[in-house]
Amino acid sequence: MSTASQTRDRAQHVLVTEARFGDADPVADRLRAAGARVSTCHSSSGTCRALAPGQRCPLDVRGDPVDLVVDVRDADEELTVREYGVVCGLRAGKAVFVVGAHPLVPPSAPTGLARRVTVTSADSLADALARR
Repeated sequence: MSTASQTRDRAQHVLVTEARFGDADPVADRLRAAGARVSTCHSSSGTCRALAPGQRCPLDVRGDPVDLVVDVRDADEELTVREYGVVCGLRAGKAVFVVGAHPLVPPSAPTGLARRVTVTSADSLADALARR
């Protein structure tokens, strides 16, 4: 079991999902530059890690717990299949943040999740992680 001090001393583990292939790449790079450890919901082939042979969901790894989930999306109202990690993160009791896929398009929370997620920018989130 980790203590509060150990949690503060380790890098934040961020699970990233995205509405469309490749949208999360720049955000993941920005979070890594801020000192976060980044995992993704999907393999490079697009398969959910929990369903991929020989892999498992980062939310299920006890020794390296996910601290928060980040969904990279644009202003679409509907949740895409590639974003189901948001639901998994909420069910696991993790804080979920929605950030924009493109700097000029403000993100929005998917229908039904507006009161359960925090909409912010990738830069604001990265800055908060870096200050931690």
